[in-house]
Amino acid sequence: MGRFWDTKTYILSCLLAAGGLMLASCQAHFEKDEQAFGHATQQRLANSFHQQIAELSQAEKHLPTTGAPPKMPADFTPWWTEPVCAKLFDGSRPEAYTLENLYVRALANSSQIRVFSDIPLIRETGIQEARGAFDTHLFAETAYEYVNEPVSSSLKTGALDDRFKQWDMRAEAGIRKKYLSGADVTLSQELRRTTSNSLGFDPHSQVSATLALTINQPLLRGAGCEYNRAHIRIAKIDTQIARNEFVRQAEGHLLSINQAYWNLYFARATCLQTQKLVKDTADVVAKLEQRKDIDSIESDRMRAKAALSKRQADLVRAEVAVKNAEDRIKALLDDPTLLPSPQAELLPANAPSLRPINIDMKQAAATALENRPEILQAFLQLKAAAIRKSISKNELLPQLDLILASSLMGLDKAGGFADGFDDQFKGDAHPGFLIGLRFDYPVENNTAKAVYLRRRLEIRQQLADIQTTVDTVLLEVKISAREVMTAYREMATRYEALQASEEDVRVLAKRWDSSGGTEKPASGYLQLLVDAQDRCADAEGQFTRSSVLYNVAAIALQRAQGTLLKYEDLEINRTQDNAGLPVLNISKKPDNHFAPVTPTAPAKTTAPTTAPAPAKTTAPAAPASTAKPAEASGKTAAASAYQQMMVAPAKPTTFAPATPAATTPAGRAAADAVVKRAMTSVALPPAKADAAKTIDRWASTNK
Repeated sequence: MGRFWDTKTYILSCLLAAGGLMLASCQAHFEKDEQAFGHATQQRLANSFHQQIAELSQAEKHLPTTGAPPKMPADFTPWWTEPVCAKLFDGSRPEAYTLENLYVRALANSSQIRVFSDIPLIRETGIQEARGAFDTHLFAETAYEYVNEPVSSSLKTGALDDRFKQWDMRAEAGIRKKYLSGADVTLSQELRRTTSNSLGFDPHSQVSATLALTINQPLLRGAGCEYNRAHIRIAKIDTQIARNEFVRQAEGHLLSINQAYWNLYFARATCLQTQKLVKDTADVVAKLEQRKDIDSIESDRMRAKAALSKRQADLVRAEVAVKNAEDRIKALLDDPTLLPSPQAELLPANAPSLRPINIDMKQAAATALENRPEILQAFLQLKAAAIRKSISKNELLPQLDLILASSLMGLDKAGGFADGFDDQFKGDAHPGFLIGLRFDYPVENNTAKAVYLRRRLEIRQQLADIQTTVDTVLLEVKISAREVMTAYREMATRYEALQASEEDVRVLAKRWDSSGGTEKPASGYLQLLVDAQDRCADAEGQFTRSSVLYNVAAIALQRAQGTLLKYEDLEINRTQDNAGLPVLNISKKPDNHFAPVTPTAPAKTTAPTTAPAPAKTTAPAAPASTAKPAEASGKTAAASAYQQMMVAPAKPTTFAPATPAATTPAGRAAADAVVKRAMTSVALPPAKADAAKTIDRWASTNK
């Protein structure tokens, strides 16, 4: 029994020694190089960001202008604001939705969102796949062998005319595992029964047992926990990149919905303006017909009828544009319960905000650097490239493996398996052992050198890619911020033109009504009135377009900052479908779900009673051409605000102080924090909004 415990102690000592060796090999051979590279890269990028943010001076907040900026009453409400949110077609069943209503429906039903949500889940399987290299393997093998061969010496079987015969039955089972140190450890037990007619095999039937432990530990190439864990780290980074891609693609889809929503508002406003213009023109024609036998002449009546026919044709196109805009929204949402019948009419419950917004371009740029998924993706790709470079640097080393083996053997000459197994731990049974080294090194080492060179080039390429991405994002921020200011000035100018056009129509209509008898000016006033109606219709259409453009520009700035999902109080939830597969959903918080609502109209306003309120226009601007957001990676040129119709902005959240940031120590520390966070963290969780999400709220918080 004492011998048995001595044997166990010996084996345990061997195992502890091997374990200590494996732990010692877990030192990160390239960890210091990776940290030094990351620190140098961080400093270089942070310095670049310091300079770029510092260039966004306070002067950027003021655009060149030839005169005083126009002003518009904050409480101005166009006459078509209330009718746009009301039933437009006879026999239809109206359903009113806010933008948030449509977002919730799209996130719950859109097949395109589901396509995007599977991207990070597919990438996530790579983590488990990479961990599979360290799985524990159980193995077993059995074999039965029969040998029958002639003999060339009587010493083998005792007679030359005999044949050598041997029956061998063996079974082996064990466990095999690779550890993070790179060591391959195998522990196995083999039992073998051999029956032979050889003279040297006595007795002729016996059982042998072998308990073996083998450790193969790399010392240079492939050694260390950091090297062997690198593929898991890369898989995790790929998952984070895919998650940011999901966020980017989801935001793009929401932007398409937002654009379609404002196109619907514009189409309905255009239709209402055209309807009113047709009605007022018809009143003029009717009045001329009533005065046919008094003072109206044939040319005046034909001129008025021609104008009426033209405006009726515009109305046909405007009504079709409304239906096209509704179908565009339905296609983007992919919701079968939305507009279930041709009689259903989709009503927008939101009206464009006309309040001014104060923009801090530095603050917007700092927010974009912190939140844009494209920038986070670029930094994560750089981090993965650095890990791959470290792997390839380790693979330049020669292969030098330490081989440790130890075994206990037992034998039972009576042929019993159990006795043979027990004999391993009895008597003078001490484990045998083997210590060796295996060396291998290709002299030219072309493959490893080529891979290492490729990784270094990828690092250089990724650094340039980060700079390009940051430049593009900052360009989008600057364009979007300027577009907000420009769009408001344009809208205020359109307001002045609208007021002047309405007054012109009112004066001419009054003069034309007061002209009678055989006075010569009556015919001239009619032509002036028709022309003034066209100018007023154009002014109304331009004001409607500019108000939508202003809201779109504010939304574009919010999107350029990368805070769309946060602002909308959306979060990514992980659930399972009926088949048990994981599913990623973007949804509102449980207390923020919406149902169809009847829009609350603003204070009732009416069109000017002294003149028609025309809206001469052709079909409204078409929505974006595709339902899929562009597969851009943040490196494409920044588009105009009207091409990037985005969700209503919230007050940006930034790391930068309110004072001019990047030239101060606090500002430099903030930019450093951006680089460090982007290279070491995952995407931020969505922030909870604390108030109604409207441009008016943003305007009030940015005064």
